Amino acid sequence: MGQGILIGKVFGISIRLHLSWFIIFGLVTWALASNYFPANYPNWSTGLAIGVSFATSLLFFSSVLFHELSHSLMAKKYGIPVSSITLFILGGVAEIAEEPRKPKEEFMVALAGPLSSVIIGLIFAVLWLVLPL
Repeated sequence: MGQGILIGKVFGISIRLHLSWFIIFGLVTWALASNYFPANYPNWSTGLAIGVSFATSLLFFSSVLFHELSHSLMAKKYGIPVSSITLFILGGVAEIAEEPRKPKEEFMVALAGPLSSVIIGLIFAVLWLVLPL
């Protein structure tokens, strides 16, 4: 899945956006701007709802990228080459060149992604509880 638009490199890993990613990004942004935010924040202007929806979509897909980057960095820690991460309509995929050599390494590579997602979730849960919205 190494196709797509190259948007940069992080720790030597190419980050790409597959064309299908733009479809899901647009749909998520549209759903938030046209349904969720107007229903839950009726006093918001249309422009504010669109802006917050765009930012929310960016944060969401940044969390998908962070999840895949966590898998990739753990693989690199064990000496396994990682060529790219591609975000697409169903999420993201890290192009890891080979399987980890030991079961512990495989477990750690597999665990890194979900663990990073839990950490992000906890951070935003605390922010939601602390910040008035």
